[in-house]
Amino acid sequence: MNLIKSIIEWFEIAKPEPTLKDVAMQVGVHFEEVAEMMEATNNDSTETYELAEFYKQGYGNDNLINFDHLALLDALCDQIVTAIGVGTLLGYDMEQALAEVNHSNWLKFATDERGNFVPYLQPNGKIGKNPETYQAPNLTPYLKPLNPDLDNSNGGSHEYHHW
Repeated sequence: MNLIKSIIEWFEIAKPEPTLKDVAMQVGVHFEEVAEMMEATNNDSTETYELAEFYKQGYGNDNLINFDHLALLDALCDQIVTAIGVGTLLGYDMEQALAEVNHSNWLKFATDERGNFVPYLQPNGKIGKNPETYQAPNLTPYLKPLNPDLDNSNGGSHEYHHW
């Protein structure tokens, strides 16, 4: 199965009839991942974590009622493309890493007596990590050490610039 289709199927099983609360939760989780990227790149993520919590706790629902759907779709697609670009330029095997994360996400589900996937839901409605089935992704094989020749186009200096 195509990897993107598998991710879409995962969400369709996890939330077959998504509510506004579910959308707000997912927006919050998305901002949480942005905050983790900010931390990983040595940036202050405090406000981004606060924004993530704002949505995850349902306070952002009003923001999701009347908004520019076309602009959001464009931004989401651009985020996917730029995320793959960052990883690719750093030498990461993005396709295999994404497959590993997707596999790990499927392990958040249990199965019922008929073999159907059943999401493990936390009290707040977020899809949780089923303690009986979940295994964290092992992304180490998909890393490649940063090429020391990469620089900031200023003669090889590796200065950190905070924009």
